[in-house]
Amino acid sequence: MPSHKNEKQPVKMNKTKTSRSGKFALLGSLLGLTGSAPATLYIYEPFDYAPTAGVNNGASLGDGNQSGGLGLGTWTQTNTGSNEIDVRDGGLSFTDGGGNELPVVGNAMERAQRVGQAAVSSPIDSNATISLTQDNSTMWMTFLYRDRGFSGPDFGIGLHTENMIGNDNQTIAAAGYGVGFGINSTSGPARNIGTIVYNNSADFTRVVEATPTFDGPSASNIFLLAMKVNWNPEGTPDEIFVFNVTDLTTEPDESSALASDTFDFTLAQQNSLDVFNISETQVADVDEVRVATTFAEAVGVPEPSSLVFLGMAGLPLLRRRR
Repeated sequence: MPSHKNEKQPVKMNKTKTSRSGKFALLGSLLGLTGSAPATLYIYEPFDYAPTAGVNNGASLGDGNQSGGLGLGTWTQTNTGSNEIDVRDGGLSFTDGGGNELPVVGNAMERAQRVGQAAVSSPIDSNATISLTQDNSTMWMTFLYRDRGFSGPDFGIGLHTENMIGNDNQTIAAAGYGVGFGINSTSGPARNIGTIVYNNSADFTRVVEATPTFDGPSASNIFLLAMKVNWNPEGTPDEIFVFNVTDLTTEPDESSALASDTFDFTLAQQNSLDVFNISETQVADVDEVRVATTFAEAVGVPEPSSLVFLGMAGLPLLRRRR
């Protein structure tokens, strides 16, 4: 059985209508946030593919027709059919409590029917893997998530060394376990978000929040979830934190994490994290996956020099798709 550890309190979500001034405030704040430190977006998946939901010719996300976003390769899927993962027509959007909008494009991933587990996997570009997993560095991952109700969400999203194959509990069901980590949630009415770490075992270590973010059984609002990993030198435990982001202009403090844990991968193990997995056992929507070296890039804000150019060009990349 999965091991559960100490839990931490959640951060509450607050959304307001977007304002044009909020976009400029976001740019100004993040100019100061990023400073002169290097910041690179290595993985970006907006699911900007033709919709497959409702198509009866076997089309689905992972049928070989989706080439993968920035830093990713072609998507494949486990368990297609009545429980398949699809590309929905229309993406998700997010506005924080200050009226700042997350830049978004394309459609979204969806799973509309709950029949066992389904998972999609994409190979990660080797340059992205190496750049994101060096010792004495930090990695951020963000994505939009909407729980569509029932008894979910019970999902897992993260970086691994193997394609996700498992069951409703997110345990690995085959040999060749490898290592990996990500954001996970428990199932049932009390749906708690947490960290999940695989370390050469079919099972995993999970630490979840004390109060469930998704308090079903009804569908949820759209949440921007984030994961931070501090890669420490070998022999010093690496650290993982998960957050519910409510302010795009401010990097979350580690003390505000929904849950956190430590693990100790070797540098070779870190550099072997070459598969991006999304596993879903319930019904949900996922969109705007970003993996970067800074929080600013992980919420869709480019380098400071690019921000200045965008401001002069009328902020074209901050326009909403809908």
